[in-house]
Amino acid sequence: MPVHYPTKIVLCFVVALLYKTVSAQSSDSLAYEAALTNTTNRFYQGVGEQSRLYNGLVYDSYDSSIKGSPYLDDIDAWRPGSVEYDGQNFENVSMIYDLYTDQLVVLLYNHASPIALIADKVSNFDLHQRHFVRVPNSNGGIKAGFYEQLYGGKSQVIKRTEKLLKSTSGSNGRERFFVPFKEAPDYYIKKGSVYYKVSNQSSVLDLFADKKKELKQYIKDKHLQFVDLPELALTSVTAYYDSITQ
Repeated sequence: MPVHYPTKIVLCFVVALLYKTVSAQSSDSLAYEAALTNTTNRFYQGVGEQSRLYNGLVYDSYDSSIKGSPYLDDIDAWRPGSVEYDGQNFENVSMIYDLYTDQLVVLLYNHASPIALIADKVSNFDLHQRHFVRVPNSNGGIKAGFYEQLYGGKSQVIKRTEKLLKSTSGSNGRERFFVPFKEAPDYYIKKGSVYYKVSNQSSVLDLFADKKKELKQYIKDKHLQFVDLPELALTSVTAYYDSITQ
């Protein structure tokens, strides 16, 4: 489970990773890479046991006895992604997304220290060819957290997926396992500055009531199915609404 320490390690991660990303573009020489590696190694030797003096979230992996996976797409392995963190963009960062704790976790530049980024400093990230945005506390009608952005035009369509840790007691003792929080994810459409939860065709048409007639005809012409293909239907209708209200 994630453990919080009053340290500054995330800030060091940001500075060092940015330095490596920018500087590496200026030279491809073996000598430069060797010097950079040496600098990084000296940093670790200098920090050593004092790492807890830096501010951040140290992330501990789950007990191996827990069944299932808490991670996005049930993939426990680290995958390269990109993240906008504290106003800076970082590419090719090894990361995983924990759906149980709603944390974006990255490997520190020594590839040995998993760090949960401070959520409120994450604007958005890309992982597994999917784009996620951070919805802050100030947005009414929706709780703060990471949401997958399915459509990002004038209006927005976002999706919330969560995991739950359950436990049972049986003949083999107590067992714990991760399961989806709900049978189906929650979908929201942002209209103006407010997010509205939508679940079917009727709720979408009610939200876009000013163009209801046009949207009903569009749904019919495109044979959109909100039950079988909800994400395609939601994004298509929302994009069409934007196109006829600009």
